[in-house]
Amino acid sequence: MTSAVNWKAVRAGVVSKRFALLGKYPPCPWYRPLKEEFVALQNVLPEEQEHFMNDEVRMFLAGYETENIRFSYNADSDSPVGLKVNPSLDPFMRSAIERFKNIFISVWNIRVYGYVLKHDFSFSLTARAVAYDIVTRFDKLLRPIIEERCYDLADFGLNTLSRTVASVQSSIRIYANVITSIKKDSLVGGQVLTMLYNLRENAIVTKDMHDLQEIFMVAWKVFAVRVGAWVEQGLLNDSELEFIIWPTSALSPAVCSKIVSNSSIRLDSNDYILIEDLCPSFLLSLLPSIVKCGYYNNMISKANMGQEKTSTAWSELNVTQLQRKVHEFEKSKSSVVLKHLRASMSFDTAIRDVMMLLLEGREIDILLKHCQKESILERPVEEVSKQQLRRVSEMFIRGLSSKIPFVSNFKLSLSNGYIFEELRTSSLVNDAPREPLKPLDKMLLLDVLCMAYTPPTKMEKLIPLYIIQMYTFVFRLYMQLRASITCLSEGLFELGLTRNPSSFPRAAILSALYRNVVDLTVDFADAVALATSNFVNEMAEAESIDAVLKLQKDVVFQIFAESGLNQWRKLAYMMRLVNLVSRLGVSGLLNSTTLTEDYYVILEDVESMELTE
Repeated sequence: MTSAVNWKAVRAGVVSKRFALLGKYPPCPWYRPLKEEFVALQNVLPEEQEHFMNDEVRMFLAGYETENIRFSYNADSDSPVGLKVNPSLDPFMRSAIERFKNIFISVWNIRVYGYVLKHDFSFSLTARAVAYDIVTRFDKLLRPIIEERCYDLADFGLNTLSRTVASVQSSIRIYANVITSIKKDSLVGGQVLTMLYNLRENAIVTKDMHDLQEIFMVAWKVFAVRVGAWVEQGLLNDSELEFIIWPTSALSPAVCSKIVSNSSIRLDSNDYILIEDLCPSFLLSLLPSIVKCGYYNNMISKANMGQEKTSTAWSELNVTQLQRKVHEFEKSKSSVVLKHLRASMSFDTAIRDVMMLLLEGREIDILLKHCQKESILERPVEEVSKQQLRRVSEMFIRGLSSKIPFVSNFKLSLSNGYIFEELRTSSLVNDAPREPLKPLDKMLLLDVLCMAYTPPTKMEKLIPLYIIQMYTFVFRLYMQLRASITCLSEGLFELGLTRNPSSFPRAAILSALYRNVVDLTVDFADAVALATSNFVNEMAEAESIDAVLKLQKDVVFQIFAESGLNQWRKLAYMMRLVNLVSRLGVSGLLNSTTLTEDYYVILEDVESMELTE
């Protein structure tokens, strides 16, 4: 959901009925406009004007328009834009009053907007708490100035008052900025914290930083307690609808659907929905951990495992301490859930099955035979029907599931792109060219054949889709290599049957190609064996779900690193070899007049790139 959404309005539509019994709050008592025109002053000495204007300025600071000082407004704004001063006052006096304009407008914002925020329940608890704190601080700051009775007219009383007010002007300006931002921007929950955090980070004067920090902590305590309830107990302690998590019952299905479609992180619950806009900007990196803790708490609750009693004083933690505490709970709860899942389901068997299918390439030769039987492997992808693909998929998966049960959750599918182009844009390969690869003349089924994964309900967090997508890169490269080896083997066999001495040069080229592809395959297989062996050893020590996911992800990176395919030069070498073989096919390998030239071009490029076979 974009930040343009007015969450205050969304929230107000839900909570309005809850607070309806309170009725409308009384009208604001501050700065009620006086309807009477200014009274012209006659025969009033400047000293006398100085005396009563000193009192009127104090009265104005107290929240009331006076006989000689009023606010001026624009038609398009509810806040004042300037001052109206009795024109019959002494020019020096009017000038002295005008110097108070900015401070008067700031005071208006604090008093009037602060009153609205404190009494209007369409503003959330955080906004109301901040407004209450600011108004309290403001009254404490300004009361001594307003109630001061001893001033020396001989020392130009208004000048003295101006200097006194100027000494607290910085705090008043900050209070006014905060109140105005909340009111005009309709800030809710974490949005208030984001605004305060940004103001504090941009502050230069130490006094301003101190004021903003104290206000920030008022809002922070409210948010921290709610984070603690969710992280520690899985409870949504938020009747105000301002936390980052809302019950779906509070929103219409259309709004829920829109929020989910625009969210990068989602909750595993139909009862709650995540509102990323209401997360403070400085805690966005912590959001995944907060969400995971909710998921773990839900799993613990469903498994009827006892929850620890609340023991953390969350409101007393600062930002850094809260982040550290959330990570501690995430790790401990993840460990509890992982132990439960490994005890209640065959997770270790499932991950072994996945690795045998996608990383070790078990039975890929059988898959290739099924494809050859249907004569689809080297055909343009648009010529392969869905029925043919489904038939091959069913034969392959059904035959394999008796040996590797978890593969029943897979089926053959078509990827959206060419395998080497997808690897070029992935994080698995270094130094890849920025420009897209030259489009192929024709896209073969072999270039886009892939595996689709439908995770079982309880397994989707332990073996998630993004891990499988990484594993399919290994599977597809294996398929490219094995298909090339099969094609070259058949070509060499056909040449051997002819026993024609004139075929010896072509046989030498095919043998060299075969050796090149086999060498790449052996390197790749050795890297897979090493990576999977390391995975098994490290899995025995994994204590959290995040650790398990990281290990699964690291396997792919290790495979590419150990095989050298994390370097684009070697991957490009493989691409050119398998493309040469797959595009020619057995018939082309036996009859192409440019085979030798094409092969030596690859070898020359290999030498120029300082690659070894």
